[in-house]
Amino acid sequence: MPSEIREATLMTENTGTRVLEEVTSDATLEHIHELLADLLRDCPVDDMDAMQFELALAEIGSNIVEHARDGSRVAMRLELEVAADRIEGRYSDDGHPARVDLDAVSLPDDFAERGRGLAIAIQILDELSYRRADGRNHWRLVRNRTA
Repeated sequence: MPSEIREATLMTENTGTRVLEEVTSDATLEHIHELLADLLRDCPVDDMDAMQFELALAEIGSNIVEHARDGSRVAMRLELEVAADRIEGRYSDDGHPARVDLDAVSLPDDFAERGRGLAIAIQILDELSYRRADGRNHWRLVRNRTA
């Protein structure tokens, strides 16, 4: 009988993973924050690394919720990992292809009300990548650990 994994946990010494699978809703961003907080309770990392990774994770998650289906719901999976050398997040979703060239992203002017999320994520992450494969969007976020 097939079963859907809602949340999984794998832990080794000061490293670990968490997985979230859900159809996006108004509560999705809260679930993302809770998942990361739970992982970081078990696998503490430098405060600055944690804060900046959380900001980037929220920015990309927010874009998925808002843009991947033009406001309608999307089946999303998030895998989080704390490794000895990095914090990594991997999103996948079945929404529309993202129309983005990460090499061309820049901060908008000071008066713009939107459009800063990707630029901020690029600046604070060591790696941000996007690809479309198998009818899904795939985002990979990496913040190298400083301590």
